[in-house]
Amino acid sequence: MATISYIIPTIGRPSLKKTLACLGERPGDEIIVIYDIPPSGMWGNPQRNMAIAKAKGDYLTFIDDDNYHAPGAREIMEKAIYENPGNYPILFKVQYPSGDIIWKEKKVVPGNVDGHMILVPNKKEMLYHWEKARHMADFIFIDRWRWPKEKIIWREEIIAFLGHS
Repeated sequence: MATISYIIPTIGRPSLKKTLACLGERPGDEIIVIYDIPPSGMWGNPQRNMAIAKAKGDYLTFIDDDNYHAPGAREIMEKAIYENPGNYPILFKVQYPSGDIIWKEKKVVPGNVDGHMILVPNKKEMLYHWEKARHMADFIFIDRWRWPKEKIIWREEIIAFLGHS
């Protein structure tokens, strides 16, 4: 069974408890909570880079302290890993409080990808870093991976609910 490192930036919101409770952690998985206190305006991006460097799981996933994974998310991720023997990045769908769901089309373009939809092999040489500035940081992180875009696995399952604290 593959292991997952959950990387969670926090600014100390009370909703962190709900975020942690939803993870469905399995033996070998790790939870890395990274603090951005006081808020730096960089949305935890430098801290994400430090967490990636320390992560030991076979795969990495990211979720903020005001978001939570869908029920059964760990099992959904395990199934996706099993069905993805090539060790390529997997992008799931995420839902906003408005009901909007992304991804809408299988393209890495601004507004169609989000850091919370990522389940990516922990192959540091293939990853890009999170930009310090928050504007489009999720898109840039995904867009500059070294995996070919056509190898990204696009899944229909909703993996996370964003801003639903």
